[in-house]
Amino acid sequence: MPSKYSDAFKLEVVKDYYNSPMGVRSIALKYNLPSKNYINNWEKGLIKKGLLPPDSTKPKKTPGRTSESILRADDRTEKEKQYEQEIRELKARIKYLESLESLKPFLKKKRKIRDVKYEAIMELETQYPITLLTKIAGVSRSAYYRYKNKPKGVNTKIEELVLDIYRKSGKRKGYRTIADSLKNKYHLRVNRKKVLRIMQEKGIQSIVKKKRKPKPENTIRKENLLNREFESDTPYKKLVTDITYIPTRRETVYLCVLQDLYNNEPVAWTIRDQQDKSLSIDTIKQLSQKCSLRGALIHSDQGVHYTNKEYVNLLEELAATQSMSRKGNCWDNACAESFFGHFKSETIHLMKQKPENLKEVVDMIEDYMVYYIHERPQRKLGGKPPSLYKKQSNTV
Repeated sequence: MPSKYSDAFKLEVVKDYYNSPMGVRSIALKYNLPSKNYINNWEKGLIKKGLLPPDSTKPKKTPGRTSESILRADDRTEKEKQYEQEIRELKARIKYLESLESLKPFLKKKRKIRDVKYEAIMELETQYPITLLTKIAGVSRSAYYRYKNKPKGVNTKIEELVLDIYRKSGKRKGYRTIADSLKNKYHLRVNRKKVLRIMQEKGIQSIVKKKRKPKPENTIRKENLLNREFESDTPYKKLVTDITYIPTRRETVYLCVLQDLYNNEPVAWTIRDQQDKSLSIDTIKQLSQKCSLRGALIHSDQGVHYTNKEYVNLLEELAATQSMSRKGNCWDNACAESFFGHFKSETIHLMKQKPENLKEVVDMIEDYMVYYIHERPQRKLGGKPPSLYKKQSNTV
């Protein structure tokens, strides 16, 4: 037994226990004792020292009894007992609600309401029976005692590790990957929901690139009229278009191409260092200067470059019909995807290092277009390059 408690203090505590309607646990809490066993052991020690009568015994404690009921003979009627019990419950309920209200300014955001209830019960457990308080709060006694007796410092350690892993990842890791890191690095099995709760309480979350959703009023979508019919018997009647990016050592360059399905020839293209609406619009304008697009079917995906009002209005002015792939279905525009695949594998992927700047990319693209149109044979065209196939078909 710690020597810091004097016999006078022990005697005061034990006498208070004898004279008070509160239970041994409540008295231990009142005097900030670690356990009710202190009082039981002190009682035995004080009897041995002669500071308490040898026949000293603890009074029988009845949970929920008022101090008045202990001092007098219980001659109350059943109705009086019922009224007293109801009054006691109402007082306990009022105190509990007042305790909840007083805790509000000190609560962290998104804290579980269950924990708040436990804190309020802890504040009142020396005044009212635990059974009554847990009933009012709508929680079980066992759950309350689990919360109360939970080892301190365990959660604090986990919280510190969660914050440390989050910071070291450059704010990239979310609650799932942090839970995996706790398991792999520290051999701690922590439920993902618990990690999520800790992150919410600390106000942190992984940095996720937000998906930019175009505003409905600025987006125009068309049906898939091409329907994967990638063959055409007339030039400039079926065209597909798409945009790809080319990384350089200094910037990113964007390429928009219009491809004629008659002979798979790239008939117009635009190269820019910015990915704005003019990329697709200027490509259409470029082709409209070479030939009439009246009645032509121009197919694309549902990107913002092709669903904006300016692009849609331009095709309507040129009397062209617009077609779009289904959402998230790249196979509906397979020809354009295939062209970009050949382009990158036969240029960029053969380079030892990335192109240096926009000018180098422009020169590379222009050279490749000449090669693709005039020299690169295609099985679909009978082993002929696009320009030769068109010439021999005697159709301009």
